[in-house]
Parts: sequence; structure tokens; C-alpha cells
Amino acid sequence: MILDLFGRKRSLEDYIRRLQELWEEEFDILLSIAGYYLDKGEHEDAMEYLEKAFKVAVEMDDKELEALVLDSMGEVYLDKREIDVAIEYFKEAFKIYSSIKSPNREEMKEKIKEVEKMKEAIEMAKLHEKLGETSTFRPGKFEVDIDKIVPKLRTLLGRLESVYKPSESSIEELKEALDIAATINDESSEASILLILGTRSFEDKNYDEAFNYFKRAEELFSKTEDKMSLGTVNVFLGIIYFLRGNEEEALENFKNAIELFRDSDDPKASEIIRDICRLLYRIKR
Repeated sequence: MILDLFGRKRSLEDYIRRLQELWEEEFDILLSIAGYYLDKGEHEDAMEYLEKAFKVAVEMDDKELEALVLDSMGEVYLDKREIDVAIEYFKEAFKIYSSIKSPNREEMKEKIKEVEKMKEAIEMAKLHEKLGETSTFRPGKFEVDIDKIVPKLRTLLGRLESVYKPSESSIEELKEALDIAATINDESSEASILLILGTRSFEDKNYDEAFNYFKRAEELFSKTEDKMSLGTVNVFLGIIYFLRGNEEEALENFKNAIELFRDSDDPKASEIIRDICRLLYRIKR
């Protein structure tokens, strides 16, 4: 016979309630211990107790607590400056909060945005550091494998479905279409054609001509408040400035592009910029 620790007069509901209370106490203790280790910078120990807390949350079938643990795990990796891993944990927590319509989902959404901004700031700091290392280079003397960058640019252009479509038209036909758009004051079409002409010139490595097209497109996309297209133009201009040896202008254009893509809620486009910058500055992941 099983020994009744709580007295024979207790009901099954009482036992289940007591078990729930014990689970909750265990969860709170495990989370507190993990917090203690995190404060001391002992990340492995913190993760060990968070993993135990996660198992308890699963046993309790409490999605809110599962998300809380995932959020805490993200904090551990954030403290370790492993930001990409931290973001993944935060995103998993956000998915759970969203699935149960938790009021915490909006707070988690904002947290993810803030951490992504932090990541971008760190990336830009690395570029500034690299800028200091290469500041003695002479303008126009950078060795850049542009063929590795072009596919990244094409991927970026592919995200502008409503604006950029590869054209089979000849340069003369495009220029004629540009004149017509300018004559009838169709700024949207004019900007799109300038983007196509600039891209053609860039891929032909006629960077001065490409620069002129992109600068005109930049002005028009600014007027039409097309942030995605404007950000893409800034990326092209940043690369051309870099090829000319003007790293300050290059960096400014890349920074502007990242901000525009963030405003457009397109983190993938921002990641493409970072990939391009790594290729330009030879920064390893």
C-alpha cells in the first residue's frame, strides 16, 4: 500500500493541486538559481538550471512559463554577446507568446527589434574599426572582388518587385523611356528606369555612369518616399564610394540603407548589406 503523506482524507484534486504547487515552487527556485549564476557570469550553469526549468514548464503544460524560460535563455546568450543565438531564443519565445495570445508578445516583439538594432550597431562598429585599419590606403586602391558582390545586389533588387524588373530593352530604348517619363513628370517610372540604367552600368563596371544614374534615382525615391528602393540605391552608392576610396561616404550610405530597411521591416535586406560589407572589408563572420 502506498503511504499517504498528506493524510487519508485528502481528495485526488487536493493531491493534484499540491503537485502543481510543488512544480511552481520548483520552477521558481530553478529560475532563481539560474538568475544567480547569470549575475555571476557563469553562463553554462545558468543554462543548466534554465533547461531544468523548461522541463518543469513542459510537465506543467504552461506555455507562458515555457516562453519565459526561452526569453531567459536568450538573455544568457545576450550576456555572452552571442547575439544571433539570443535572437533565435527571443523569436521562439515570441512564437509561443503569439500562439497563446499572451500580453507579453508585444513586449517581446519590441525586445527583438531592440536587440536587432544592437546587432546592427555592433556590425557598424566593426566597420568603423576596419575603417581605421585601412585609413592609410590610397583612394581607388582597394582590391574588391565585385563578382562576389553582384549576386548579393541581385538578391536585393529581387525584393523590389513593384519597382525593379530586369528589362530586355536596349540602353537606347531605356533612355528614350526615361525622357518620356521625365517629360510627363512620371517620377515613379523615371526613378525605376534610372535604377535599371544604373544597375546595367554598374554590372558593366562603368561606375561613374552608374553613380550619376543612382544619384538621380536617389533624389526621386526620396521624393516618393520609397524607402526600400532608396535603401537599395544607397547600397549601390556605398559600394561605388568604397571603390573610389571614399570610405566615410560609403559607410554613411550603408548606414542609411540599414535604417531604411529597418523602417520597412525587412531584416533580410539589412542582412544582405552586412554580407556586402563583410566582403568589402574582408570581415569574417
